This record gives sequence, C-alpha cells and structure tokens, in this order.
Amino acid sequence: GRTVARGAHELRVKESDRIATMKAALEAAGVTLEEFDDGLAITGSGGKPLAGNAQVASKLDHRIAMSMVVAGLASAAPVSIDDVAPVSTSYPDFFQTLDALAE
Repeated sequence: GRTVARGAHELRVKESDRIATMKAALEAAGVTLEEFDDGLAITGSGGKPLAGNAQVASKLDHRIAMSMVVAGLASAAPVSIDDVAPVSTSYPDFFQTLDALAE
C-alpha cells in the first residue's frame, strides 16, 4: 500500500527540516518514498522486511530517532541511529516499552 502524509509545511521550519531528515533516514533503510513540499508518500514493502543496513542521523530529534528505531525493527539488517538520547524528551520509557513488547 501507500501512506501519504500532507499538510505538514511547518515541519520544514522546525529545529531541522523534519521532512527532508525523515526522507533521508527512511531511504537509507530501504524505504521507497516520494517527497512533497508539505509531506511524504511512502510505498509499502508488501510485508517484506526493509533492507536496513543503514546509518541514520536523528538531528537530535526524538521523533525521528523513535521512528527509525521502529524502522529498524522491520528491517533485515540493522539500522544504526547516531543519537537516541533525545528520545527521553518525550518518552523516557520508550526502550523499556519495546523490550516489554518483545517478551
């Protein structure tokens, strides 16, 4: 399938350009997507794992770090994120929650 997120112009002018950062990170992990001025369209993998084998930059953004951690879970090879410390900003128990889900 295809997931389209539009109307997010403000994400271009936050601490970083979150749309461009997510595009780069997702593409590095093997996602097929299209970028718009105001969002992204992501083409699903048909249930197959992402390629992974990626090194991505979170740009110190907790949202991007968490998104890429989840993308890594759906990947055949690891996805390395340069800094996940910002995750504690919004979800201090994020990694504990993931561990609990894996049990």
